[in-house]
Amino acid sequence: QERQATIGGETYDLPNPFFVLATENPLESLGVYPLPEAQKDRFLFKLEIKYPDNKDEKKILNNNITLSQFSDFDLKPLLSASKIKRIQTLTKLVYLSDDIEKYIISLIDATRNPNKYGLKLGKYIEWGASPRASIGLYIAAKADALLHGKHFVGPQNVKNVAYDVIRHRLIINYEGQAENVKVDAIIEEILNKVKVP
Repeated sequence: QERQATIGGETYDLPNPFFVLATENPLESLGVYPLPEAQKDRFLFKLEIKYPDNKDEKKILNNNITLSQFSDFDLKPLLSASKIKRIQTLTKLVYLSDDIEKYIISLIDATRNPNKYGLKLGKYIEWGASPRASIGLYIAAKADALLHGKHFVGPQNVKNVAYDVIRHRLIINYEGQAENVKVDAIIEEILNKVKVP
């Protein structure tokens, strides 16, 4: 967020554009530490990657790096830094109406006040999503609209990004953890219950 990183007491400015990716392995804890919720909240998305299907597993077998050199893949950049910055500027220009703003606010409010929306799974929410979730839905929905060739945000654009934006910001209580309630199930119920104004 500060557009700089400090390593060994020395501070380095980060290039623009710059972004951070992090991986989370649910099976291993040795040498890995869970991030505090406040740090997770700084990530725009949390993507869940499942096991590959058989077709993709075959590609993995035939293209794994132990059989080839990285240079063998002949990778070419798809975007330059200047093109990414241009797309970021265009994303900000995508129109988002007052009704869609109200919809975003209601979705986040439902994570904080589930009884107000009649959420059955709401009893499993310890902490609702932060204001960063609202900001994330706002800008990610604009980006989704742009990627779909639209100049305005519709409700579906918000829904398209809702899971990835909210998933790591909604904290399940101990009862929910004990009953193996999934965050995505709560998000699904929120999307089904909250109406577009």
